[in-house]
Amino acid sequence: MEFKTHYLALTVSQRDALAERAGTTRGTLNQVVYAGKQIELGLADCLVALCPGVSLDDMPLTERAAQQRAVRSSGAKVVTSGA
Repeated sequence: MEFKTHYLALTVSQRDALAERAGTTRGTLNQVVYAGKQIELGLADCLVALCPGVSLDDMPLTERAAQQRAVRSSGAKVVTSGA
């Protein structure tokens, strides 16, 4: 399910509650839905967890967030200096 479909099915009070639980504002979520605003991976993860049927594939990720998701999905180990 697209995030937009899920979001538009909510009442205004439900949208406010979703925004609060996700740590953002209804205005930001409106920008995601109506203006195609891209979001970072942390917010996308929160929205996926809070919206049944929505996946990261449905979220408009920033370029950086898409790269982070690709690394996460690849299972690559993080190399730290001095280890």
